[in-house]
Order: sequence, then C-alpha cells, then structure tokens
Amino acid sequence: MHEALLLHSREAFQVWLAGDVEVRDELYALIGEPLGTDLESLDTLESFLLARYRRPNQILKIGEREILDAAARHIGLVMLLNLDDAAWAIELDDEDNVYYRLPIIRLADGAEECPLTMVTAALDRRKRSYLRGVVESYA
Repeated sequence: MHEALLLHSREAFQVWLAGDVEVRDELYALIGEPLGTDLESLDTLESFLLARYRRPNQILKIGEREILDAAARHIGLVMLLNLDDAAWAIELDDEDNVYYRLPIIRLADGAEECPLTMVTAALDRRKRSYLRGVVESYA
C-alpha cells in the first residue's frame, strides 16, 4: 500500500473517520448514483472500479487515491452495517501486522479486513463479485 495512505496516529485516524460522508458523496457523484448500504452495492462499486482501472496500481496514482479512499470507506460502511459487531479500527502498535497503519474493519471474533486492500485485490482479480464475496464470507 502506498505510504501516503498510511495513518500515523489515532488522531489522524479520527480525522479520517470524520471525513467519511463527504468523501463517499464525492464517489457517488462520480459513479452517477448514490450507493445503498446493502451487499449488492458492492457489485455496483466493483463494476465502476473495474471499468475505470485496468490494473491495481492505477488507483494508487496521485490523482486517483481519493477514489481508492472513498471506495474503501463505502466497503467499510457496508461491512459495519451488515456484519454483527463490526467496527472501524487501526493497528498502530504491531509493525508486523499486515495492516499496520491502515484503517481496518475488526469483527467480534478478532478477524480483521482492510477495505483499502480489498479494492486493490478486486482490481487484481477482476471477478466482478469479489468484494461481495469477501464480505459474505464473514457473514
């Protein structure tokens, strides 16, 4: 994951969380429709991403990172609302954690998933139902 996407403190994480609605609204405007919070909205998001980007590294470019961020926020919202006891979290203590300094969704059983890496994985796999499949696997 690109260094610019990493958060450096709990305060930075809180600021990131506070910008959620505005960032997602910009993405929905770009897509041309507001996305719901159901699992099917992940299919719409993934179709948009696959049409816009041919390779995962394209969404990491300077002018595109905002879309990656907004897409991750939408995925996180869907996970929060559709998975029991899911919550946003960040790991700032364990440098060996694969999601170190990245916003993650932590589930009640301790499982963790990073919506940012889910976006790049979806672009890599190009399956059209990858995102929903990941979330359904936790349901």
